[in-house]
Amino acid sequence: MNAVLRAAVLLLICSTLALAQGPMAFTVTMDHAGAHSFHVTAHCDGLAGELQDFKLPAWSPGYYRILDYAKYVSNFQARDGAGHALAWEKVTKNTWRVVAAGSAVVDLSYDVYGAVSFAVQNYFGEDRALLSPPGTFVHLAGHTERPVTITLTPPANWTTFATGLDPVAGRPHTFRATNFDVLYDSPILMGTQELLRFEVHGVPHEVAMEFVPAAVDRQKIVADLKKMVETAAQLIGDVPYTRYAFLMIGKGNGGVEHLNSASIAFNGESLLKEASYRGWLSYVAHEYFHNFNVKRIRPIALGPFDYDSENLTNMLWVSEGLSVYYQDVVTERAGLMTRAQYLEKLQGAMAKFENAPGHRYQSATESSWNTWGTSGVGNDRNTTISYYDNGGLLGMMLDLKIRHESRNRKSLDDVMRALYRKYYQQKQRGFTDAEFREECEAAAGTSLTEVLEYASTTKEADYAKYLAYAGLTLEITAEDAPGASLRLNTRTLANGNLAVVEGPAGLAAGDEIVSTPKALNDAMSAKQPGETLSLRIRRGGVEQAVELTLEKNQKRTFTIQPVASPDAVQAAILKDWLQ
Repeated sequence: MNAVLRAAVLLLICSTLALAQGPMAFTVTMDHAGAHSFHVTAHCDGLAGELQDFKLPAWSPGYYRILDYAKYVSNFQARDGAGHALAWEKVTKNTWRVVAAGSAVVDLSYDVYGAVSFAVQNYFGEDRALLSPPGTFVHLAGHTERPVTITLTPPANWTTFATGLDPVAGRPHTFRATNFDVLYDSPILMGTQELLRFEVHGVPHEVAMEFVPAAVDRQKIVADLKKMVETAAQLIGDVPYTRYAFLMIGKGNGGVEHLNSASIAFNGESLLKEASYRGWLSYVAHEYFHNFNVKRIRPIALGPFDYDSENLTNMLWVSEGLSVYYQDVVTERAGLMTRAQYLEKLQGAMAKFENAPGHRYQSATESSWNTWGTSGVGNDRNTTISYYDNGGLLGMMLDLKIRHESRNRKSLDDVMRALYRKYYQQKQRGFTDAEFREECEAAAGTSLTEVLEYASTTKEADYAKYLAYAGLTLEITAEDAPGASLRLNTRTLANGNLAVVEGPAGLAAGDEIVSTPKALNDAMSAKQPGETLSLRIRRGGVEQAVELTLEKNQKRTFTIQPVASPDAVQAAILKDWLQ
């Protein structure tokens, strides 16, 4: 047997040994609330080899930012099965290399600091804790498929342990995950939170709530969330989990979806007001619908995850944007929002997106790809967009186009169900950009080039055309706003400059504007309508100057109304779209 073959056989044996062993077992001890520090021990057996690498993820599923969890870890120690100390060193920011010297067992211990109360960060205080598994539990490098058990030793007066993880029978405060992908997607909220429960199709759902006034109607919350879950499950045709937890981690903003739960920060006082309560329901619906769209119906880049670095995709406008679209469709169909309220919210979404200059500079696909490198999604509305905002509007147009072309026999609902069945259930993988398009066009029975070009360019969307398919009219009114403007749509090039998509006289499609979005927008904001703006452009490889006359900057208002006499197809589309 040659050396290469021997090495391959040894590697196979080592991998088989690791896979054949029991779950990696963790305990979390919480004795130092005042210091926001908890202690973690880990037991890993079935090992073979001189060196073993243990890693923490650099980011959390559902939150597209590098978070550097490892910087919160201290007092790392390693021992063999007999309790002897093992040498180790940190070889990357998130990797601890242990000199196991052939020991079949490695036991680890370390402390984790958690003082930030946010959906994907660890927090441990006197009255509560949120455990973010990617920042807490190390995995054996290359073996995220290992099963896991977690045992918690919380303060004696804590009564609530809310998570989508399955409990281990007969072992208090102990949970299991089939692998680390499930574990890293399953936060745990602990303390003395209020716990509400309901079932849908026999599957238990929990709602753990903090800081909610006594005057808030708990029965209504349970009834409304149950309607929302039932409506979303009916849309897709499945309940794909064994349990689900809504982790309502007041106070604050922001939420993150998971396979079997959602972590949602909110202001409990807002639930006392009808409009803000309805907004909260819509936001919860968004995070819940993600258990279908992104966790199971997903771009191929989003799983299996590379936990060490960014997982880039052009399709977050689908994963997040279509979830924005469906959050309100589901809420309306569940009877938790009226049709008029839905259309009013749609009007506001159009105004928010169209009145922000950023929509002239960045497309939905560009925003999706670049989000890992920004400090926030659509963090500068003057020069970038949010794929949430744009994606929600694209979802509306895509749905109405499919309904129109199929004479209301098909819809975006059918696309989502087809993606769920074909790629999640059958192929057990994500879809490519091309496969998403294929499913949409198969439902429509025709090309959807126009809608999908709106996703990949900054062309002005003809919303009125699509709303007319449902027997709705769109009236747009405008009023003057500060600054000046150009009728200009662009895309951002790799060098940071802009390329013209559509522009006024003097500019042609494909011209490179030797300017960044911020510089161009700042220049227009500093001038008045009628003044001249000098631009340096590159056309055919030759740089030159063009003089452009600036126009008024305007703020637009959008108003949607039903037509007086819709035809039969329009009426059917509106009825089936917004029930």
